[in-house]
Amino acid sequence: MRKMILLLTFFVLWMPQGAMGGTITGRILFDGIIPAPIHYTPSKDTQVCGTGDHVSDEMVVGADKGIGYVVVSLKNVDGGRMNAQASVILDQQGCRFQPHVVLIPRGATLEILNNDKILHNVRTTSKKNPPFNKAQPKFLKKIKHTFKAAPEKIKVQCDAHSWMSAWIVVQEHPFYAVTDASGQFTLTDVPAGTYTIESWHEKLGTQTATVTVPATGTVTADFTIKGE
Repeated sequence: MRKMILLLTFFVLWMPQGAMGGTITGRILFDGIIPAPIHYTPSKDTQVCGTGDHVSDEMVVGADKGIGYVVVSLKNVDGGRMNAQASVILDQQGCRFQPHVVLIPRGATLEILNNDKILHNVRTTSKKNPPFNKAQPKFLKKIKHTFKAAPEKIKVQCDAHSWMSAWIVVQEHPFYAVTDASGQFTLTDVPAGTYTIESWHEKLGTQTATVTVPATGTVTADFTIKGE
């Protein structure tokens, strides 16, 4: 069993007047032997999906032990302006969902693209939002879907290609981020106050801590997952 510890450090940087709120930055790091990546070998449609050994996005830990595709969010927060973008895109390229984790505001439109020109199938597993299971043949370039309930983390799979998976995270407020390949994240325009900050990874689980955000400035919140 993995043991998890939290490291939180705080400092304030100067910000210009008129800023909408504070900023939270940090990294999600793995302490211990780096977990082995998850491998798969495409078993069909190899002219598009490729052949031989492939590495999944389910476990991305860099040489400096930063963990990718971790969802970071605030839990006890009200207000904040949601992203006004009209739609969010989840693509299928090379028989992989891209990106592996997609954030979408409640009520926004998700566009699921099929750029592979082969038959895919998009199936979700969810509780708050009705799950769906839709075939996406090569002539159906785009499927649109709206999620009305938040927050929820929804797993996405392709029944035509069993190794394909991704996550749709439906947001109830704008204070969400996904770590990059080096484990870094940033939350901006956060109203001053004390919050619970949560990190979640599909394989490594959830951890929480308390973070206090100033009216202007930057707070650093680093999470360290300690593994055996």
